[in-house]
Formats: sequence, C-alpha cells, structure tokens
Amino acid sequence: MDPSFYRQLVGSLRYLACTTPDIFYGVGLVSCYMKAPTLTHMEITKRMLRYIKGTLDYGLIYSSSKNFKLHGYNDSDWTSNINDRKCTTGFLLFVDNSAFTWCSKK
Repeated sequence: MDPSFYRQLVGSLRYLACTTPDIFYGVGLVSCYMKAPTLTHMEITKRMLRYIKGTLDYGLIYSSSKNFKLHGYNDSDWTSNINDRKCTTGFLLFVDNSAFTWCSKK
C-alpha cells in the first residue's frame, strides 16, 4: 500500500467533488485516513472511482448566465439542548433551484 498514491487519489476525488456533490460525504471520510491508509481504505476509494465511471453523464454544469441565481439559508440553535449545552448550526446553498452543498454540525 503506497500512501502517496492514496493521497494523490483522494486529492483528485476532492477536486472532482466540486462537480459531483453526491460523493462529498464519502470523500470526506476517506480523507481522514491520509496519514496511514489501509487496504480497506484503498478498496473504498476504488469503489468510489467505479461509481464515478458509471455516472459520468451526471453532475453539475456551471455556465455563465445573466439569470444566474445563487441563494442560501442558514440556521443556528444556540444551546437549546439542556443535556449537553452544545449548539447546532447548518447551511444550504442553491444554484437556481438545485441544492448543491449543505452542512449540519453540532
């Protein structure tokens, strides 16, 4: 298992995730093991590549337009959970009518 090859592969997947948002979560998970990847991590990464190969016709297309609309929403809940007193926050961004990125954190 060559860690440098794994890092290059995951770096390429991170770049590709900009136009294929359905792989964001998986790419984030495999990115956590950049320092010491195992054979299982490499198999998961290869599985993601097979998925991408099968969905080459899908993805976001960015084009210039005068009618381009980018809008987003965010929300925060400050310490309403009385058990752990942690806040929850999140956001959702749209291009026209399509959601393309989101995040939710506690």
